[in-house]
Amino acid sequence: MRVLVPIGALAEIFADHSHSITGKRVLELGCGAGQWSRALAAEGAAVVGLDLSEAQLAAAARAMGAARYPLVQGAAEQLPFAADSFDLVFCDFGGLSWAPPHLAVPQAARVLRRGGRLVFNVASPWFEACYDEAAARVTTTLQQDYFGLHTIAEDNDATSYQLTYGDWVRVLRGAGLIIDYLIEPRPERGTLNGYNETDPPDWAHRWPAELLWETHNA
Repeated sequence: MRVLVPIGALAEIFADHSHSITGKRVLELGCGAGQWSRALAAEGAAVVGLDLSEAQLAAAARAMGAARYPLVQGAAEQLPFAADSFDLVFCDFGGLSWAPPHLAVPQAARVLRRGGRLVFNVASPWFEACYDEAAARVTTTLQQDYFGLHTIAEDNDATSYQLTYGDWVRVLRGAGLIIDYLIEPRPERGTLNGYNETDPPDWAHRWPAELLWETHNA
């Protein structure tokens, strides 16, 4: 997974719903060092940060501010929480990028309360399909089959997952989730990618580099 430079799409979603965050039970799937969990805890949400990595959880614990929240080690495809536990489950290039979506999405839906939201962003299949392994950059040429992405070998023997648009719809609907929005953020011309080289440098201004899904539990 070649993660796009953060351009504020997830922040905009939370800003649109800021009135509903305070006092809500929130789960971050793949919290990493806890940047999002800290921010939402500071806004008054009852946050739980989940990650598979001990090192990431240790970093999140060190960085935790005055608003304390629990950190849990676990996998997105086997969540250690009871059903109907959360009002919001979200991830920012987190658990739904690094766990098989056909297993992780039903788990997210299971722990959501009725009407609860699953909000997440992942790399666009076009960003992945245009990634040139030899040049180590995203180009304007299709390098891989759109229908052949599925699993992607990453560094340190890790695996990330990529679905087509249709497969995401099937997985989300199959878990009983209603799709509210699919947002394809478009940064301003000249916005550079902060994690990977792209050719042109502002590739994401011309083609969707990430997808932001907003869904809710029926």
